[in-house]
Amino acid sequence: MDIPLIVQRFLVHLHESEKKHSTISMYKHDLHAFFRWLNQQHPHIAPETLPEGRECYEEYFTYLKEKNLSEANLRRVASHLNGLLRFYDLIHQIGVLKATTKKQRELTDNDFISKNDACLLLESVISHKNLTDTQLKIHEYIASRNQSILILMLHYGLTINEVVSLNIKDINFSQNTLTITTTKGKRILDLSSDDKKIIYNYFSAIPSLFKPKDYTDDPLFLSFHPQKMVYWYDYNLNKPRRISLIGVKRMIEKEVQRSGLQAKVRSTQFRNSCILNKLLEGYSNEQIIYYFGLSSRHALYRYKRYLKSS
Repeated sequence: MDIPLIVQRFLVHLHESEKKHSTISMYKHDLHAFFRWLNQQHPHIAPETLPEGRECYEEYFTYLKEKNLSEANLRRVASHLNGLLRFYDLIHQIGVLKATTKKQRELTDNDFISKNDACLLLESVISHKNLTDTQLKIHEYIASRNQSILILMLHYGLTINEVVSLNIKDINFSQNTLTITTTKGKRILDLSSDDKKIIYNYFSAIPSLFKPKDYTDDPLFLSFHPQKMVYWYDYNLNKPRRISLIGVKRMIEKEVQRSGLQAKVRSTQFRNSCILNKLLEGYSNEQIIYYFGLSSRHALYRYKRYLKSS
């Protein structure tokens, strides 16, 4: 489905209002998605017209909630639809759209991991502290893998989903770059030489039988079989088995506990701290949105409010 003319005119208005290109692109994405849904669910509504009843919009938000869209994304979609309605003088007739009544919780100190705690966790993950004899044998195989995963989350703010989805072709050891691919697109991050070496050492130590093949969709981080003391291999797919989402979550829980950290530490704190650090380093909104693959600058408001209050 092509973008309706009524949306195109609105986008031209945004451009003339000197809105940023990234902002206009997000409006275009959200409004196009709305009209695609509208055309499928309500084909009787002419494609070049806006629904004049509030019911259609509320039905759309119900559809988005069923797709588990985040609160932040729901608010963004509502904001973009409200902008379109204002442009065509329909707000007074339909009313301001509210996708959710929930307010974003303000960030507190507990939403971040301190630099000292992050260093302690990274030191602990490769140590032999509090390990049984059996765990020591397993540790020999998985310590560098776990250290690499934590580095990508603590230093670069990758989500667990992004870590799990990484393929061997996504890392360029010669250029020190990592490509993150999500439904929102691709982004390329520069790795420090030290961090690259740690990940390369993990990769190099994988036995040849299980080693991911270069430049392929083979997973970067592999699942380990503690009973057999080998990496899992999927013979049906003819490739090593990818570490699971649950596997990474459990690894983090165990390593946090083993490190002796007193504070309750969660993976979201790693990403929060990375975003905060980029703001403190003076990165622009657009740079941070790209770096972390955020949907819009709205996602940064809580971090900026936290900085102002702290």
